[in-house]
Amino acid sequence: MANARRVQGDLHGAEEGFLRSDRLLEAGGAVGPGPLDATRPLDLKASLRRYQGRFDEALALLEQALANGGDAARARIRINKANTLEWRGDFERAIAELYQAESLLKSPQEGRLALAIQYGLIYNLSRLGRYAEAEARLPEARRRAVETGNELDLMRVVGVEGIVVAGLGQREQAVAALEQVRRYFNVHRIAYDAALASLELAVLYLEEGRTGEVKRLSEEMFWIFKAQGVHQEALAALRLFCEAAAREEVSADLARRLIEYLARARSQPGLRFET
Repeated sequence: MANARRVQGDLHGAEEGFLRSDRLLEAGGAVGPGPLDATRPLDLKASLRRYQGRFDEALALLEQALANGGDAARARIRINKANTLEWRGDFERAIAELYQAESLLKSPQEGRLALAIQYGLIYNLSRLGRYAEAEARLPEARRRAVETGNELDLMRVVGVEGIVVAGLGQREQAVAALEQVRRYFNVHRIAYDAALASLELAVLYLEEGRTGEVKRLSEEMFWIFKAQGVHQEALAALRLFCEAAAREEVSADLARRLIEYLARARSQPGLRFET
């Protein structure tokens, strides 16, 4: 329940839920060992700490969980650790954790974990400009995404593929991929992802001087300003972009800086965009 609240953006409710679960686990521990996976409360609480921007606490919880899990559990925990390091901007260490997680997977039934590893490696490698290494992992990521049968998983892979091929100079393919995922996130009202896909696309258009296309993108972003889960500082930064796009005075540099900002602001609601 606490983790479900965290996913919905109710961080206060999630905190209360974990306090209650901690009390129940402590009471149960006094009676005797139970059948529950002892790593899960630590793993899930670490995810909350990541969303709260309390990265050191999240990493400490995950280290504690790693000491008690089997191979599959430790793979899952290392993926969470990689996500925490990624949100903190430590992409090299995130990649190292994902390689360790990959070495722990033994069963073909662990397909969703394998997809998370492939996606994480592609994203973190691309953030470091290592596009050729990232590209080599795209076929496996696409295969895993198709196997999950989850459309959102597939769209996220298509989105990161757009970033990778853009880095490799394949601009037409990149535009097609990012347009596809932008439309999907708009239709399904997934605000942060829609904003990021729009900005990635805007960079490509602005590098070609296509300010009219960027103006269109900005007009289609207005729904984000009414979306739940996007904090005021992030909305203010997006509004700055939309206003500049409406005047056709926006730059590729501004779009790039906004992408970097939104990646960090997701876990730091008070973070302001520095103009």
